[in-house]
Amino acid sequence: MEKKQMRILELYSGIGGMHYAAELANVGAEVVFSVDINTSANAVYRHNFKQTNQQARNIESLSAKEINKLRPDIIMMSPPCQPFTRVGLKLDVEDSRCSSFLHLLDILPHLETVSFILMENVVGFETSEMRNAFTKALKNCDFHFREFILSPESIKIPNSRSRYYLVAKKCTDFSFGSENDIMTSFPNSRLCDIEMPVQEKTLDPYLVKDMSDEELARYLLTDKTLFKYWRILDVRQTSDTSSCCFTKAYTHYAEGTGSVLQHDPNEPFHQKFAEFKEDEDIAHLKPLKLRYFTPREVGNLMGFPAEFTFPENTSLKTRYRLLGNSLNVLVVSNLLRILLG
Repeated sequence: MEKKQMRILELYSGIGGMHYAAELANVGAEVVFSVDINTSANAVYRHNFKQTNQQARNIESLSAKEINKLRPDIIMMSPPCQPFTRVGLKLDVEDSRCSSFLHLLDILPHLETVSFILMENVVGFETSEMRNAFTKALKNCDFHFREFILSPESIKIPNSRSRYYLVAKKCTDFSFGSENDIMTSFPNSRLCDIEMPVQEKTLDPYLVKDMSDEELARYLLTDKTLFKYWRILDVRQTSDTSSCCFTKAYTHYAEGTGSVLQHDPNEPFHQKFAEFKEDEDIAHLKPLKLRYFTPREVGNLMGFPAEFTFPENTSLKTRYRLLGNSLNVLVVSNLLRILLG
């Protein structure tokens, strides 16, 4: 008899990072219902997953009765992170954006078929009141859980993106770790042996090749940006084995939002910047062709497959914002395999 396909309820679905993670994990699970309130994200999701029942809804409108009719085995979710971010007000459970998450905790005891949960959020969630409420609700419903803070670097992807993750399953405990500890690496497990689409550790395989002059011009840093922010730019070469986390403000703010790339690897970086410091003539920096990573390149580093695309009418600013709000597909895929293993 063919094994029953597990059913996923995808909440706060964004542009579909969890959905792609489930496909990559290849664990016999499919997304049967997807919910998000963000109009731009929903447009991208529907563009890529035309067959999925995806609805623009406030999650507070989901009742236990409606969810039970869907018969989900797994809930995968990435709730709003703003209540816990270092740049936010850190209102925690008092933030109105936590209300939908609190609603989920209220109906959790009444969800009849859910046996597994995978949740992602920002670093900082682990010390929040919301986290305490979440883990208390899980224990009350006979779930066992494990918490992680992981970066793609742990699976040799050259991008820093540390995030908090929680996996939970009902009735049976995990064979590794403890509920009292937060793990910072994957457990030693055959279940965490996903075949990586890209094996190389440098940035080069993730980059767009043969970029036309017209396309390159679209991503080059302006003279104004170079002159004003050259001291704080995180410049990477194609041979580098790391890059900074790309946030939703990438290209909009210069500091702390992501790395930029030296497009021409043959130019001497340190020499050009030394020449610029002498007379502050931007012409010295021009040969480096310093540019932003394209949305496709950011998506590559975040594990989105080649078939992932944006609708043509999605602006460049929106593409960066949506990617910055998303998650690393490969990290989540590994966690899902561990959860269901």
